Amino acid sequence: MIRRGERWLGALGALGAVAALLLVLAGPREALTGWLGAVSFIAGLPAGGLILLLMMPLISGKWTEDLRGPARLLGALWPLAALVFVPVVIGMAAIYPWFGAPPHSAFAGVWLNPPFFAARTVGWFALAGLIAARAAAPMSEGVAAGLLIAVVLADNFVATDWLMTLDPKFASSAFGAQVIVFDVCAGLAAMILLRLAAGKPRHTGVLGGLLLTLLLLWAYFQFMPFLIVWSGNLPDGVGWYLARRGSGWVAAIVAASVLGGVPMFALLAPQARRSPRGLGLCAAAVLAGKAIEFAWLALPGRSGLAVLAWLLALAGLGCLAVASLLRAARLAEAAA
Repeated sequence: MIRRGERWLGALGALGAVAALLLVLAGPREALTGWLGAVSFIAGLPAGGLILLLMMPLISGKWTEDLRGPARLLGALWPLAALVFVPVVIGMAAIYPWFGAPPHSAFAGVWLNPPFFAARTVGWFALAGLIAARAAAPMSEGVAAGLLIAVVLADNFVATDWLMTLDPKFASSAFGAQVIVFDVCAGLAAMILLRLAAGKPRHTGVLGGLLLTLLLLWAYFQFMPFLIVWSGNLPDGVGWYLARRGSGWVAAIVAASVLGGVPMFALLAPQARRSPRGLGLCAAAVLAGKAIEFAWLALPGRSGLAVLAWLLALAGLGCLAVASLLRAARLAEAAA
């Protein structure tokens, strides 16, 4: 029965992914940007899980008992994440306005060139895969700290590459950290749902408190860049936010804020933190909100075709991700 579910999810996922990629025939720029918005979210799940897994030897506590298994399970998504980024690397000429354009600075001429961009993307997935394999085994605090620094720095660079350079004139020193917080929130939400699927957690209240802490951090990193740009009134930063002033994108960020804000306030109540059902609903809402936020980062300035490609890619890759996790859980149970 489980294998049949994996096969059905895999087939549906492949169908959705192929449908999203076929939209390239109608508009390469829009379709591939929509694909980028979806795959950035999918790739953020194992990245957030890996960061939390590397923190476990450094911040021991009850939370590690419930989340170590789900964090390792999210590592099964690394091959999928690497595979679905291939269309982004191949189609970067259609996605990124800096491709083939005169660089606006000497640094951009060095950093924003196709071979170096592709090498950094490939290097990220190779590094993350190696570290994930190492993190699956017990490690000392020193090793965990060193690997955590490497992952956070690398994740910061690729977040800037994949999403911030969609507007090559926009620059924010907090952008990479903002995306990392998105990754960790989404990763934790997925880990909580995986743990709940396996049965009632031992320390539900602790998991609720951890999710609340990360949501407070998310609220800070989502608001502060806007406040800095607004107070400084810098043209490039203002232009980045003006691209998101359309009613559709305002509705998107409002929806994402509600999906993150309501769980944040709900988890202030001890009863919500201790309730497995309440925790599951909060985690599901957070996961949906982060998917929308990645689209909000990537898609403004593109047409409705990009949104359609994002929806198809998100649905298809989501099915493939669930199928991968089911297979990994089945194999881990068989090996136990």
